[in-house]
Amino acid sequence: MLLSLGKVQIYLTFRSLIRNFVANFKTYCNPKPESITNSQDMKRVLIAFLTIIVFLPLMARPVAVDSVDNRKKVALVLSGGGALGASHVGALKVIEEAGIPVDMVVGTSIGSIVGAMYSVGYNSDDLATMFRTMDWTDLFLDRGNPRHLTLDEREARNTYIYEREFYVRGGIDPKPGGVIRGNNIESTFSHYLQGYTDSIDFMRDLPRQFVCIATDLVTDSAVVLSRGSLVRSIRSSMSIPGVFTPVHMGDMVLVDGGTKNNFAADVARQLGADIVIGIKFDLGVGSDRQYRTFMDVMERSAGSDITRRSKDNEKYCDLVITVPVRGFSSGSFTHGAINTLIERGEKAAREKLDSIKLLKAQAVAIPEIDYTMHLRDINKLAAPVEDNTGLIDSREPNTIMASVGLRYDTEDVAALQLRGRYFMGGQPKKELDLTLRLGLRSMLRLEFNIEPWHFKEMGLSYEFWHNIHQDFYQGGHESDNLSYIYQKANAKIFSLNAMNFDCELGLGWEYYHIAKGMWNENSEIYFDDNEHYFNYHARVRYNSEDEPYFTKRGVRAEAQYAYYTDNFAQWKDHAGFSALSAMFQATIPITATTHLRPNLQCRFLFGDDLPVFKSNLVGGMTYGKFFPHQLPLAGFGHVEFFDDKFVSASLRLQQRIIGRHYLLLDGSVAESDGEMSHLFDNKPIWGVRASYFYDSGIVGPLGASLGWSTHTHRLNFFLSLGFDF
Repeated sequence: MLLSLGKVQIYLTFRSLIRNFVANFKTYCNPKPESITNSQDMKRVLIAFLTIIVFLPLMARPVAVDSVDNRKKVALVLSGGGALGASHVGALKVIEEAGIPVDMVVGTSIGSIVGAMYSVGYNSDDLATMFRTMDWTDLFLDRGNPRHLTLDEREARNTYIYEREFYVRGGIDPKPGGVIRGNNIESTFSHYLQGYTDSIDFMRDLPRQFVCIATDLVTDSAVVLSRGSLVRSIRSSMSIPGVFTPVHMGDMVLVDGGTKNNFAADVARQLGADIVIGIKFDLGVGSDRQYRTFMDVMERSAGSDITRRSKDNEKYCDLVITVPVRGFSSGSFTHGAINTLIERGEKAAREKLDSIKLLKAQAVAIPEIDYTMHLRDINKLAAPVEDNTGLIDSREPNTIMASVGLRYDTEDVAALQLRGRYFMGGQPKKELDLTLRLGLRSMLRLEFNIEPWHFKEMGLSYEFWHNIHQDFYQGGHESDNLSYIYQKANAKIFSLNAMNFDCELGLGWEYYHIAKGMWNENSEIYFDDNEHYFNYHARVRYNSEDEPYFTKRGVRAEAQYAYYTDNFAQWKDHAGFSALSAMFQATIPITATTHLRPNLQCRFLFGDDLPVFKSNLVGGMTYGKFFPHQLPLAGFGHVEFFDDKFVSASLRLQQRIIGRHYLLLDGSVAESDGEMSHLFDNKPIWGVRASYFYDSGIVGPLGASLGWSTHTHRLNFFLSLGFDF
């Protein structure tokens, strides 16, 4: 490392002085007769010792890279462009290999993210890993950290494409003016930029000097951010107007700097850079472009002035690395696109390697600096957790959290789900929840919860279902078609919510009414027009799965018991009947892209005169699709009636093909009988299913499956688009 005296000659002088002192001190400690002849030798030793004592504190301080005489300051300018910023990483790799020292980074929008991480010490390999592994869809949404959600909140979040809170009754919205608040951006980069999250001077307190460009809506001008919160500064620089909420800093209201200065080479010169290297993108906009897509038209119409200024700013650069990115847009965050953009950035920089080496010759070489900041080290550090359970209450009083979900599948056709949660003020905490689902299976749910103690709830809920068209099958043949109404009221007497775990004790009322029914020659089931019963129930759940649809690690387990009556004590003048259900599944990683998921599930009914709607209903892809107690099973595309005692085991092979493309292979075996003692005496039922899915992120999984079972002896095809609800 260079020393703070700033001159290599002085450094060499003191190094020589130290060596002489050490030699003289050794001689003094182990004197020969002729070693010390008089007091002058002693004086030389003491003078050397005092000199080192005086100047050692100065020598211990690291020097800035521009402190060497005649050394030119090198600045790197990174333009904005969303996903196109991945090409910055490829270009940085070549610059690192060439050995040209970078003293300053000026970034705009995505360039501010790359620039900030590069300035605190991440290298090009770290940045490439970040781009490839980052869930950019989740980053740009406000879904919140699942570690801070209860199981109910986590499951609900996984069914909506968009959530947003609104302030009511005089509440002041701290982040108005945008669809997306950017909460995940701030929390994610607070993690990556650990050690630099306090208010700092970016030109003084970072290993490399750094500034980023934002636009102040108040003055309609570009702003150079060089101090304050590093995280909020890069959040400001990439806040696309109308999409992300602006960032308020003092009197400024800041949005994306790309709207004013997307390639800020002029700023680098103003800050004293002697050598400026710029990296920007060539979108391939020209007379031969057809402008057939929405993105083509928007980028051209909105970017004309920006493009002109960026072109103008090239005159401030000693070298401009232009990366051809035609065929990609600012939203190209897919795995394949990121890899291609990184490769294009590297290729474009290698084509300018001779020019880079010439610039390196102008900048005096300095010893290599180890910034000791690597992604692998940061990822070992867990994100801060506010309490022992991992749950926090981030909801402000007098706010409404609104959510919307969309779905299409071959059974339910199109479906829309809307949810509003009103968080009331005062103590104890109170919440009102309203959910509306529209489709062939329409649903209205109203719930009120109160939290008298931390993580412990009590509450009341009511549900109304109207299923317009429900097919029932027996032995693979359609037997009944019903239009029915289902109502449910529940009193949650006690509920405990902790991270990955919850339990509930309560009592409820259920009612089924057949509005319209059609039977055929395969029907062997007798339906009452009306069924109602009261229940006492207990449930316990555990879920540590990292993802709901394409799980890569974790365990999910649930057990529930319910006792049913028609008058709180008996069922049809005798003892009530009961239902016991349980499931367990775990995800086992085989490789980074291959996972196995074994699953065990069962449901046992005990008692006499059991109602039809409480029978074991099996089939479909997910739990509780058309009935609260419905169990999924591979190979069964429709709802089938099974005997009172049912158990199944299944195994899923999940293979990520490439990027977000998945192949799922499921196999299952099931047993069913009216008596527990004869449960395994019957011939087992086998089922298989093959599925392909694309994980779109924002709108949910998109895919299709083909199944077959020994029970139905026929193929069933299922197509689904969107989150399941």
